[in-house]
Amino acid sequence: MRNTIIIIIFCLGSNPAFAQDTDSTKGNNETQFSDSIAKFNLLQKEFKESRDEYNNGIELFELKNFSDAINSFNKAISIDSTFIAAYYNRGICYLELSEPEKAVLDFTKTFLLDSTHILSLFKRADIYRTLNKNSLASFDYEKVLDLDENNYKAYYELGVMSYLRNDYKGAIQLFSKSIAIKPTANAYNDRASCYRMLKQFDNAITDYNDAILLDNALAFVYNNLAAIYRMNKETDKALNNYNLAISKNPNYAVAYNNRGRLYFETKDFSSAVADFDQAISIDPDYAISYNNRGIIHHKNKDYTTAISDFDKAIELEKDYAKAYLNRGISKQMKRDEDGSCSDWERALELGIELAKKYLNNDCY
Repeated sequence: MRNTIIIIIFCLGSNPAFAQDTDSTKGNNETQFSDSIAKFNLLQKEFKESRDEYNNGIELFELKNFSDAINSFNKAISIDSTFIAAYYNRGICYLELSEPEKAVLDFTKTFLLDSTHILSLFKRADIYRTLNKNSLASFDYEKVLDLDENNYKAYYELGVMSYLRNDYKGAIQLFSKSIAIKPTANAYNDRASCYRMLKQFDNAITDYNDAILLDNALAFVYNNLAAIYRMNKETDKALNNYNLAISKNPNYAVAYNNRGRLYFETKDFSSAVADFDQAISIDPDYAISYNNRGIIHHKNKDYTTAISDFDKAIELEKDYAKAYLNRGISKQMKRDEDGSCSDWERALELGIELAKKYLNNDCY
């Protein structure tokens, strides 16, 4: 949004013309008055120059010329060191240029100059989260709530952070507070995901459906709802929701992969391969789909192609434990005993207990 700058122009009125004697010596009061006028005019000139530089920065920002915008904001701040909007918008430019540390300094300065500037707290908190400084991010969101106890976004963001800490019950409480203030599809979706993790599937389904009622264009909500139906062996409902997810976002690689898993579980292997192929075509770095497609190639006894897919999955994610396990199984079928044992050892190191069975039977 473009900021509007209001420039107040002060004009000095003219005095009536009187016939007066000339005195070359000014009194002290007259000198002070003259100095005040000069100082006032100088301040007005500096104020205008500062605002002109700021407005130029805004125009450059809209043109995505972030470096030059920063230069303009620098000039505005050099003239007026308390120019709040210039600090804030310079911080936005630093974010666009992937310089988060500099952005943090500007958002911090913004808040120091205006202790009610909630946007600067949100921006700083977002940066702290990307830098994995979650305690600092939480502090900022809590500070927002100190300023505005009905800020639903702050409750939502705190809920997301609790979810990422696997504190699902705490996250549910925070999402519930956010929803009580202003229901949003994202809050319902994320609360549903907490219920799903706690295996409270009925509550999860209710929340996913409430999210859809608020915004039926969010593909990921259908994908999440389908996951519950798949776990509950309600195949038709799961398939219907995966289809809906893909119809809402035809480039949703995750939904193609997950629908492929459903087809695999129902032994529709040709449809499964088609979906894994589509997921990979959308996202060539999607390791999970390579692994899943490799499993089908293995079942089709195409062990060479299967190994190639597992190779790619591991190339993309070097600690992909299941891919090591699966590649070991395919290598065994190719009589590569050393290779299979090495893969199973790596899978076990990465936490796949099933690998111990293969190692005991074929390697030790």
